[in-house]
Amino acid sequence: MFNINQIIKIIFMKKICVSVIYSIFLISLIGCVVGKKVPYEKMKVEINYSGTKSIALAVYDQREMVVDGNRKPDFVGYQLSGIGVAWPIGTKSGKNFTDVVQEVISQSFNNKGYKVLLIPTSYKDNYDDIKTRMIQSSSDRLMIIKLKKLQIVMVVATIIDIDVDVEVFDKSGNMLAVKNFQKSLQIATDILGTNYKKYAPEYLEKEIASWLNDPQIAKELK
Repeated sequence: MFNINQIIKIIFMKKICVSVIYSIFLISLIGCVVGKKVPYEKMKVEINYSGTKSIALAVYDQREMVVDGNRKPDFVGYQLSGIGVAWPIGTKSGKNFTDVVQEVISQSFNNKGYKVLLIPTSYKDNYDDIKTRMIQSSSDRLMIIKLKKLQIVMVVATIIDIDVDVEVFDKSGNMLAVKNFQKSLQIATDILGTNYKKYAPEYLEKEIASWLNDPQIAKELK
C-alpha cells in the first residue's frame, strides 16, 4: 500500500513528466514554424524576347507592413501556427526581398542581350527621387517595379497575394507603359509545410515572367 506522501510524490512526478513532454512538443512545434526562409534567390525567369537596350532597373518596396516598420525588408510572408500565431518568413540569404527580385530580373535581361543598371532603393525613398536617379543614368529605358503587396501565407494551403505595378519610361522619363498585376490565390496544399522551398520560388518566377512578357511591357523594351 502507498502512504499519502508516496501518492503525492507520484502525482507530482507525473505532472513534471507531462509538463516536460508538453514543453518538448511546443518547442518542436515552434521550431517547425520559426526561422523559415524561402530561397527566392534561385529563381530563373524566362523572357521570350531579346534586345540590346540599356535598362535602369529599380524594384521599389511599398508593401504596407514594411513601410510601417512592422516587418523587415527581407519579409516574404507568414506561416500561421496551430495556435493562431503568424510567424514571419524571410529570404534565405537575408537580403531585402526587393534586392533579390531585382537581381533575378537583371540576370534574365542580361541573358537576353540587354545591359542592366541596378538602381538601389529603400522603402523609405521618395518615388520622384528614384526616378530622377534613373534618368541621370542615361539608360535607354527606365523600369520601376513597385511592390505594393507580395507575400505568401502558409497554413494548410499556401496563398499568394500580389499587387504590383510595372512601369516603363524612355530615357527622359516619359511614360511608355504601365501595367498593374493583382492576384490572390492558392498555389499549393502543404499540410506539413515542408515543400515551400520548391513551390514558392517556382510559382513566383512564373509570375515575374508574366509581368516582363506582358505584350504592353515587352513592346517598349524590344
